[in-house]
Amino acid sequence: MPRVLITGASRGLGLEHARQYLAKGWKVTATARRPESSPGLAELAANDEGLLRLLPMDVTDHARVEAVAEELRGESLDVVLNNAGSYGPKSAFQGMHYQSLESMDYDLWREMMEINLIGAFKVAVCFKPHLEAAVNPLLVNMSSDLGSIGDNSIGQAYSYRSSKAALNMLTKGMSIEWKEITVIAMAPGWCRTDLGGPEAPVDPVESVRMQQALFERLESSRSGEFIDRFGESVNW
Repeated sequence: MPRVLITGASRGLGLEHARQYLAKGWKVTATARRPESSPGLAELAANDEGLLRLLPMDVTDHARVEAVAEELRGESLDVVLNNAGSYGPKSAFQGMHYQSLESMDYDLWREMMEINLIGAFKVAVCFKPHLEAAVNPLLVNMSSDLGSIGDNSIGQAYSYRSSKAALNMLTKGMSIEWKEITVIAMAPGWCRTDLGGPEAPVDPVESVRMQQALFERLESSRSGEFIDRFGESVNW
């Protein structure tokens, strides 16, 4: 039975990944800061057939990440979805003001880096042994088109952009050092989630469907790439 660990699974893309993997018969370990407070996870748990495990884990709490990794010691993970992320308290356009040149909120910037970058690094390092125990392991660092330097044509969103661009750098480095694990940075598209906001053009259900289909056919030769849900390369 294939197994996946998903961080930030309480809502948005993380929750949808959990939902679709469960529907495929995968064993899903869904983590979130407060999984008991998520209506979406509660719904999945109510219909669970023994495939879902909910664990509290804040990726900025490194001791807790280590504890969860220890709790799963000896288990293999086919996929680790490093999905937990933050854009701050508001979505997309509404959140531009607190990460602009004119009105940067430095505390929020630090928080984003802790979650989107350092937390993702900690998760990757702690769950590397679980990935190594699988046959064709995949580590997905959930990035964003906003993390592309080459495609940045409007500026803005400095906190979020910088955190995702740095995550892309981690992805490349890990792919060089971890030859036995396929490591990618994923640009899922601008999705209608709490983070993306209601104006976003991409249906998160469809984005996740395409992502998972891509994961299943992805070749290890693509390790270290920044790619979108279509499987196309995204500019660094």
